[in-house]
Amino acid sequence: MKTNSVARRPVLRLVGKVVGLVLLLVIVACAGVAFAWVRVARGLPGLHRWHREAPASEFVASDAKGAYSFADYLAQEERVFAELDALVGKRWAGESVGKFCRYKADSVCNPATLFERNWNRTFVFEAKEPVGGVLLVHGLSDAPYSLRALGERMHAAGYTVIGLRVPGHGTSPRALVDARWEDWAEAVRVGMVGLRAKVPGGRPLIMVGYSNGGALCVNYATGVIAGGAAAALPRADGLVLISPMLAITPMAEFTRLYPAIARVSGEEKMSWSGIEPEIDPFKYSSWPTNASLQAHRITRHVDADLARLSTQGKMSEYPPVLVVQSVADATVLTHGVIDALLDRLPAGRGEMILFDINRFSWLDGLTGSEFEREILPRLKRPGLAFKVVLATNREVDSREVVARQYEGGKPVDTLINAEWPAGTFSLSHVAIPIPVTDRVYGLGEVGLPPLLPLGTLSLRGERGVLTISPGLMMRMRYNPFYEWTEDRIMGWVRSLRAGA
Repeated sequence: MKTNSVARRPVLRLVGKVVGLVLLLVIVACAGVAFAWVRVARGLPGLHRWHREAPASEFVASDAKGAYSFADYLAQEERVFAELDALVGKRWAGESVGKFCRYKADSVCNPATLFERNWNRTFVFEAKEPVGGVLLVHGLSDAPYSLRALGERMHAAGYTVIGLRVPGHGTSPRALVDARWEDWAEAVRVGMVGLRAKVPGGRPLIMVGYSNGGALCVNYATGVIAGGAAAALPRADGLVLISPMLAITPMAEFTRLYPAIARVSGEEKMSWSGIEPEIDPFKYSSWPTNASLQAHRITRHVDADLARLSTQGKMSEYPPVLVVQSVADATVLTHGVIDALLDRLPAGRGEMILFDINRFSWLDGLTGSEFEREILPRLKRPGLAFKVVLATNREVDSREVVARQYEGGKPVDTLINAEWPAGTFSLSHVAIPIPVTDRVYGLGEVGLPPLLPLGTLSLRGERGVLTISPGLMMRMRYNPFYEWTEDRIMGWVRSLRAGA
């Protein structure tokens, strides 16, 4: 026994040294990441008051106690915007020069005066005799404006529609520094209960989620099926998910280090991944690091819950799902939407509208695509359980776009009656829910030019001169196939009612 013990000592010492070396390397690596992160943060532009201050009355999950209702949520939102108006009119006055700043009362970007109403706020379109109800949930750093057009179309079809403002949005970027995804999830629950109260029982409730709103809708539907207290909530009869944030870059794992590094460094700008001029009236241009952290947390939470339901054999209870997605998406992983949700649904319960990149020949060699590498192999699997409609070029030398479906293994094309605009190589994460006629992000209506040129910016000059990001000028902001997209969504929703 003693001989064996003596023989093991060198091995234990070696293992101890290896473990110690690994720990040392981990510490050095973390220190390096922290040092680089702080250096980058310190190099960001200066902070304005809207990066440091936010309305104090914002909704948090703990507010929804007892008999708290959707009417209470709207009243609380009223206080939030009264506080925002006071900040803009007093403490923030004089913070910005020029005419492009959403926090300047006389700015062309002021959302309070741009339209007849402030589309950063929750809106409610009530039908006299609703055929159903629709809850619209916008994306991260976004506002209800992004789903306004679809909401108006669904209201015209007889639905009562609530366009929910998710807490921390539509006010100041600082509000997202303190927000938690649990606050957003609770607001969605309040919205669905409020919608059910406005729509007679037995008539369908549809959830439409864009980007982070898609994750929130999936989270809601999953929670209701999982049971517990959520089981008493109204059930969704269908989910329309536009560019849903169900999978994001693995680099988001690093955001878990953010709270600790921020506390240790004491650097105020550590709270920001990017600081930009706030020229967009309905979307924050600056990006809080906490927004990435919360996106990481909710996607992980939703994926774990979906996996659990799948293991328990409960996905048969899941509502039908329509996903509308571009293969070109710098915000979410398109193939991750397939893996996280569509592959877990029973056969016939899922459908995907997928926008290809522009295959016009002049772009040959200039585009790289996730489509062939990650998406197409998934769609070519035998016995695919969900339906796919691919919007793609009719042929290589044509800008005309067709809807391509595979029936019996053969492609069947239907013309969309739209084509790729000249010089456009793809859609984007932010483009899909925005009509061509949009007066902020699109080309404007006939006889009504854009109020802002955010969708048509095409500036040339030397880099580094403009204070706005080059991405703002390059990223597609509207959907040239929006009318077709909206018709497909409405047709899918009608099919739910017909099959009910």
